[in-house]
Amino acid sequence: MIALIEQHPQLVSLGMVLILTMALLWLIQHLLIRYGKRLLALLSRGELWLRRHIARLSLMVRIQHKYPALFGFITERFARGHFSGLILTVLTLLNIYVLALFAGLVEDVVEADSIVTTDLFVSQHMSVLQDSSIVPAFIFITSLGSTPVTCLIILLMAILCAVVRQPYILIGLLISIIGSTTFTFLSKMVFQRARPIDILLMEHTYSFPSGHATISIALYGFLAYMAIRFSQSFIRQVRTLSLAILLCLLIGLSRIVLNEHYLSDIMGGFLVGTLWLTIAISLMEWLTTRGKINWRIVWSAPQRYMVWFSVVAVLVATFLYATIYQFPLLG
Repeated sequence: MIALIEQHPQLVSLGMVLILTMALLWLIQHLLIRYGKRLLALLSRGELWLRRHIARLSLMVRIQHKYPALFGFITERFARGHFSGLILTVLTLLNIYVLALFAGLVEDVVEADSIVTTDLFVSQHMSVLQDSSIVPAFIFITSLGSTPVTCLIILLMAILCAVVRQPYILIGLLISIIGSTTFTFLSKMVFQRARPIDILLMEHTYSFPSGHATISIALYGFLAYMAIRFSQSFIRQVRTLSLAILLCLLIGLSRIVLNEHYLSDIMGGFLVGTLWLTIAISLMEWLTTRGKINWRIVWSAPQRYMVWFSVVAVLVATFLYATIYQFPLLG
């Protein structure tokens, strides 16, 4: 065992990362399934207590008497039951936080901070794996974030939305994908960061942020959001979220293993994808409150078969794309 670790330290490190990631996701999923509803109820009671406590503060009382319009506006921002209240406030704060993280990451990359040293270390560490037998598996995974596969998923989603008569959902998907893709393209043009030297599959675009990492969150995150909204089972919702997170992490990891991107490129891509996914979800929730989207539809057997057919079609298309287009680039 010790000899194996000494001969293949990079493979062992990668294996440990995968094992720890999957174990952590399984633990979080288990805890959410077991205690999630109780935690949500506790948070709800805590939020109500905090709201009442803040309302009794002398400062808030003075604001209510002197500036009733301002007090009403603040109260509305934390009100439940409608989109422009607590939902919009939480989504807006999340977007601001993601933008702040992205700005901080950009500053670190531009100023060649410690993150760049980490990037180079990880890249050199992964370059040793270029002749490893794990490369084909990661090429398949990375192909899930390719442009042809993304276009196929959009087409299948358009057909599915038409079949279930929920066309407005497609607007959110397009905003998430087109917005994040455009943002990523412009960021690449602005920063013009070169890709790692030992790149395995030749790319002709710049490195920061990673387009594959961006699309993994924007696309598969939105699909997970759809599945969660359509599902009435809390356990199924938690498992869907866990699976989506794992898939996004694997796509991001594949770009590092194949030396297509630095670690900070993946982090930047995840943040950009999260930003536009949040914007798309915000629009979906607003349309839901306007009665444009019905998440409680009853799925017929043919419609369910169509969903599974779409999943199989995407997997087959990904395999064909990896085999016909990606694998020849190894030569």
